[in-house]
Amino acid sequence: MKERVRLHDWGATALGPIATWPQPLRTMVDLILSSNLPMVMVWGPDAQLIYNDAYAEFAGGRHPYLLGLNVLAAWPEVAEFNQHVLAATLAGQALSYKDQPLVLFRNGHAEDVWLDLDYTPLRDAAGVPRGFLATVVETTARVKAERAYHRAREQVELALDAGAVLGTWMWDVPNDRVVVDHRLARIFAVDPVEAAAGLPIERFFERIHPHDLPEVEVRVHETVSRGLPYRCQYRIQRSGDEYLWVEGSGRCQRGADGRPTYFAGLIVDVHERKLAEQQQRIMINELNHRVKNTLAIVQSLAAQSFSNADSVEAAAEVFNARLISLSHAHDVLTREHWHSALLGDLVEQMAQSHNFRGSERFEIEGPPVRLSPQNALSFALALHELATNAIKYGALGECGGGVRIHWRVGETNGRRILHLDWIEHDGPPVQPPTHKGFGTRLIERSLNPSRNGAVSIDYRESGLTCHLAVPLPEVEED
Repeated sequence: MKERVRLHDWGATALGPIATWPQPLRTMVDLILSSNLPMVMVWGPDAQLIYNDAYAEFAGGRHPYLLGLNVLAAWPEVAEFNQHVLAATLAGQALSYKDQPLVLFRNGHAEDVWLDLDYTPLRDAAGVPRGFLATVVETTARVKAERAYHRAREQVELALDAGAVLGTWMWDVPNDRVVVDHRLARIFAVDPVEAAAGLPIERFFERIHPHDLPEVEVRVHETVSRGLPYRCQYRIQRSGDEYLWVEGSGRCQRGADGRPTYFAGLIVDVHERKLAEQQQRIMINELNHRVKNTLAIVQSLAAQSFSNADSVEAAAEVFNARLISLSHAHDVLTREHWHSALLGDLVEQMAQSHNFRGSERFEIEGPPVRLSPQNALSFALALHELATNAIKYGALGECGGGVRIHWRVGETNGRRILHLDWIEHDGPPVQPPTHKGFGTRLIERSLNPSRNGAVSIDYRESGLTCHLAVPLPEVEED
């Protein structure tokens, strides 16, 4: 800037050539150009700027065009502020501002900045104020850091009050002393007095679940050795076999020699979130399993419905009816969150789907029995096939017969066995078929001996009877 000031064409300005400058002006220019502080002066009737190298750095993209400009034209976005400063200093008044917020255009865009500003009136040899001297120290970084710190502190306090943050720690890495607050002392089951004085980090590692500890140690090592941010989820032992899911996060500070000094952080309670994530994974896996099972059932229904069919239309009608029956079984299971289904609900659903709900043509009797989802689907399909066959050829046709559906639960070799009887009566005479249809095969395969069940179909002249005996898996009562 000394060189720029020397070479500037001051003769074209109100100040005139440097050789004509009064001694007070020359002295003040020499002073600011020799200073390491960001300094700028305004002098003369046109309030022209002269500044040093430190101020040039502060001016950013506006340097070097500010040199010799009128102060109000140089910074038009803060002209009102500078007009007040100019008026006050020309009246002989000194001004001082601490962390003064301004919006400046230094690099082609607006910036929020904070400045420490000190203004001193400059006088000529007669003692008349001719301008001012300003020291400009930018405090933007400090102000933003302090505000961020206070925001973070408020957030931590709010989190602590809300119970989300369990506590904070500070690890003196060279001396291996971890200091935790009273909240974490309680969580890690250590004496609060010892925790406040500092304990070796191993004392806290002892409370971490053995399966999670290797991951924690790796993350801590990466933070200490490589400076990576620390973040890790793990379980802390509470009492007995109970563990609490938490998430630790923090950063490691380093000294002038680059060695780690302090490692500070906090621990957040993520137990409910972790359990929800685990439950979600279980649900997704269960959903995938159910979808695959359902697709396998649909594939089998399609293959059997369309093979050896008299026409595509007839096969489609049969296939659609079977899909509807499967859908109704899904409805029953969905109401029970796919935990289980009541056999009575499946029977009622079958009767309703065939427009026999409340009809005297069904005699239904049996105790409340809960079926597993797989057994529920098998029973639903089996009941549908029996009803369809009875409508076409048996007691539920136009002859006006009926069906007795009775079931009971017995026990064989310590296992609960469900026995269900489908007995048609007052229908047309029944003749044994010459070959097994898909409905019969479906019933036998759904509830077959490979599952330790038994299926018996008897084509009596008085009406078809079907006996189903199926072991019941343990299903908790709601």
